[in-house]
Amino acid sequence: TYDGCEGTRTYTFTYTDCANHSHAWTYTYTIEREDFTIPANTGSTVACIDDATEPTAPSVTDNCGNALTPSAAVEGGTYDGCEGTRTYTFTYTDCEGNSHDWVYTYTIEREDFTMPENAGTTIACASQLAEPTLPEVKDACGNVLAPIGDPVISETPECEGDVTYTYTYTDCEGNSHDWTYTYTIT
Repeated sequence: TYDGCEGTRTYTFTYTDCANHSHAWTYTYTIEREDFTIPANTGSTVACIDDATEPTAPSVTDNCGNALTPSAAVEGGTYDGCEGTRTYTFTYTDCEGNSHDWVYTYTIEREDFTMPENAGTTIACASQLAEPTLPEVKDACGNVLAPIGDPVISETPECEGDVTYTYTYTDCEGNSHDWTYTYTIT
Protein backbone atom coordinates (compact mmCIF):
# COMPACT_ATOMS: atom_id res chain seq x y z
CA THR A 1 0.00 0.00 0.00
CA TYR A 2 3.06 2.29 -0.14
CA ASP A 3 1.88 5.61 -1.63
CA GLY A 4 5.25 7.32 -2.03
CA CYS A 5 5.33 8.37 1.60
CA GLU A 6 3.87 5.76 3.93
CA GLY A 7 2.09 2.43 3.74
CA THR A 8 3.33 -1.14 3.46
CA ARG A 9 5.74 -2.99 1.23
CA THR A 10 5.43 -6.79 1.16
CA TYR A 11 7.73 -9.50 -0.09
CA THR A 12 6.00 -12.83 -0.66
CA PHE A 13 7.89 -16.09 -1.10
CA THR A 14 6.02 -19.15 -2.32
CA TYR A 15 7.26 -22.56 -1.17
CA THR A 16 6.23 -25.58 -3.22
CA ASP A 17 6.95 -29.22 -2.43
CA CYS A 18 7.33 -32.10 -4.88
CA ALA A 19 3.61 -32.86 -4.63
CA ASN A 20 2.90 -29.36 -5.80
CA HIS A 21 1.59 -28.20 -2.43
CA SER A 22 2.43 -24.55 -2.00
CA HIS A 23 2.35 -22.03 0.77
CA ALA A 24 3.20 -18.38 0.74
CA TRP A 25 5.31 -16.69 3.35
CA THR A 26 5.08 -12.89 3.47
CA TYR A 27 7.38 -10.36 5.04
CA THR A 28 5.74 -6.94 5.50
CA TYR A 29 7.50 -3.63 6.00
CA THR A 30 5.33 -0.88 7.47
CA ILE A 31 6.65 2.46 6.30
CA GLU A 32 5.95 5.10 8.94
CA ARG A 33 7.71 8.35 8.05
CA GLU A 34 9.56 9.70 11.08
CA ASP A 35 9.83 13.38 11.90
CA PHE A 36 12.69 15.44 10.48
CA THR A 37 14.93 18.10 12.00
CA ILE A 38 15.70 21.59 10.76
CA PRO A 39 18.63 23.91 11.45
CA ALA A 40 18.44 26.22 14.45
CA ASN A 41 16.79 29.60 13.95
CA THR A 42 19.26 32.41 13.35
CA GLY A 43 19.45 36.15 12.76
CA SER A 44 21.54 39.29 12.69
CA THR A 45 21.50 42.95 13.68
CA VAL A 46 21.13 45.71 11.08
CA ALA A 47 20.82 49.49 11.34
CA CYS A 48 18.01 50.07 8.83
CA ILE A 49 14.88 48.18 7.81
CA ASP A 50 16.03 48.27 4.17
CA ASP A 51 18.91 46.01 5.22
CA ALA A 52 16.47 43.39 6.55
CA THR A 53 16.08 41.59 3.23
CA GLU A 54 14.56 38.15 2.84
CA PRO A 55 17.23 35.55 3.63
CA THR A 56 17.86 32.37 1.70
CA ALA A 57 16.07 29.48 3.36
CA PRO A 58 18.37 26.64 4.44
CA SER A 59 18.40 23.26 2.71
CA VAL A 60 16.31 20.78 4.68
CA THR A 61 15.65 17.10 4.00
CA ASP A 62 13.01 14.79 5.37
CA ASN A 63 14.00 11.78 7.47
CA CYS A 64 14.58 9.76 4.31
CA GLY A 65 16.92 12.32 2.72
CA ASN A 66 14.42 13.88 0.31
CA ALA A 67 14.81 17.64 -0.17
CA LEU A 68 11.91 19.66 1.24
CA THR A 69 10.75 22.90 -0.33
CA PRO A 70 9.74 25.55 2.22
CA SER A 71 6.67 27.73 2.00
CA ALA A 72 7.06 31.32 0.87
CA ALA A 73 8.51 33.46 3.64
CA VAL A 74 6.01 35.08 5.98
CA GLU A 75 7.13 38.49 7.30
CA GLY A 76 6.54 39.43 10.90
CA GLY A 77 8.24 41.06 13.86
CA THR A 78 7.94 44.11 16.06
CA TYR A 79 9.39 46.80 13.76
CA ASP A 80 7.69 50.11 14.70
CA GLY A 81 9.01 52.31 11.90
CA CYS A 82 12.28 52.97 13.72
CA GLU A 83 13.54 49.92 15.61
CA GLY A 84 12.40 46.44 16.55
CA THR A 85 12.58 43.12 14.75
CA ARG A 86 11.76 41.82 11.29
CA THR A 87 11.24 38.08 11.02
CA TYR A 88 11.02 35.79 8.02
CA THR A 89 9.36 32.44 8.73
CA PHE A 90 9.68 29.49 6.35
CA THR A 91 7.57 26.39 6.95
CA TYR A 92 8.83 22.94 5.92
CA THR A 93 6.37 20.06 5.66
CA ASP A 94 7.09 16.46 4.70
CA CYS A 95 4.74 14.04 2.94
CA GLU A 96 3.49 12.64 6.25
CA GLY A 97 2.47 16.07 7.51
CA ASN A 98 5.37 16.65 9.91
CA SER A 99 5.93 20.40 9.87
CA HIS A 100 8.51 22.79 11.31
CA ASP A 101 9.15 26.52 11.03
CA TRP A 102 12.57 28.04 10.46
CA VAL A 103 12.80 31.71 11.48
CA TYR A 104 15.39 34.32 10.58
CA THR A 105 15.20 37.39 12.84
CA TYR A 106 16.72 40.77 12.07
CA THR A 107 17.13 43.11 15.03
CA ILE A 108 16.88 46.68 13.73
CA GLU A 109 19.02 48.95 15.91
CA ARG A 110 19.12 52.50 14.54
CA GLU A 111 22.63 53.92 14.58
CA ASP A 112 23.52 57.51 15.42
CA PHE A 113 23.68 60.03 12.59
CA THR A 114 26.38 62.53 11.73
CA MET A 115 25.84 66.25 11.36
CA PRO A 116 27.24 68.57 8.73
CA GLU A 117 29.87 70.99 9.97
CA ASN A 118 28.63 74.12 11.73
CA ALA A 119 28.70 77.16 9.46
CA GLY A 120 28.74 80.91 9.65
CA THR A 121 29.43 84.20 7.96
CA THR A 122 30.65 87.68 8.76
CA ILE A 123 28.25 90.61 8.45
CA ALA A 124 28.67 94.36 8.96
CA CYS A 125 25.49 95.18 10.88
CA ALA A 126 22.99 93.43 13.15
CA SER A 127 20.24 94.45 10.73
CA GLN A 128 21.62 91.80 8.33
CA LEU A 129 20.76 88.97 10.70
CA ALA A 130 18.37 86.48 9.13
CA GLU A 131 17.51 82.85 9.64
CA PRO A 132 20.19 80.91 7.73
CA THR A 133 19.62 78.31 5.05
CA LEU A 134 19.64 74.99 6.83
CA PRO A 135 21.73 72.05 5.65
CA GLU A 136 20.11 68.77 4.64
CA VAL A 137 20.45 66.44 7.60
CA LYS A 138 19.74 62.72 7.24
CA ASP A 139 19.48 59.98 9.83
CA ALA A 140 21.68 56.87 9.56
CA CYS A 141 19.17 55.29 7.18
CA GLY A 142 18.99 58.23 4.78
CA ASN A 143 15.72 59.75 5.99
CA VAL A 144 15.71 63.57 5.92
CA LEU A 145 15.39 65.12 9.38
CA ALA A 146 13.83 68.47 10.17
CA PRO A 147 14.99 70.53 13.14
CA ILE A 148 12.89 70.27 16.28
CA GLY A 149 11.16 73.51 17.27
CA ASP A 150 12.47 77.02 16.77
CA PRO A 151 16.18 77.80 16.80
CA VAL A 152 17.86 79.03 19.93
CA ILE A 153 19.19 82.49 19.05
CA SER A 154 21.86 84.07 21.22
CA GLU A 155 21.64 87.68 22.35
CA THR A 156 22.55 90.34 19.80
CA PRO A 157 25.58 92.41 20.87
CA GLU A 158 25.29 96.20 20.98
CA CYS A 159 27.98 96.75 18.38
CA GLU A 160 30.22 93.81 17.46
CA GLY A 161 30.30 90.14 18.35
CA ASP A 162 28.72 86.81 17.53
CA VAL A 163 25.10 85.81 17.17
CA THR A 164 24.38 82.09 16.96
CA TYR A 165 21.36 80.26 15.61
CA THR A 166 21.29 76.74 17.05
CA TYR A 167 19.00 74.04 15.62
CA THR A 168 18.43 70.64 17.21
CA TYR A 169 17.94 67.54 15.06
CA THR A 170 16.62 64.30 16.56
CA ASP A 171 16.03 60.95 14.88
CA CYS A 172 13.32 58.41 15.70
CA GLU A 173 15.62 56.53 18.09
CA GLY A 174 16.32 59.66 20.14
CA ASN A 175 19.81 60.41 18.84
CA SER A 176 20.11 64.20 18.96
CA HIS A 177 22.64 66.75 17.69
CA ASP A 178 22.82 70.52 17.35
CA TRP A 179 23.81 72.46 14.25
CA THR A 180 24.93 76.06 14.77
CA TYR A 181 25.18 78.95 12.35
CA THR A 182 27.28 81.84 13.66
CA TYR A 183 27.04 85.41 12.42
CA THR A 184 30.10 87.44 13.29
CA ILE A 185 29.20 91.14 13.36
CA THR A 186 32.24 93.23 12.53
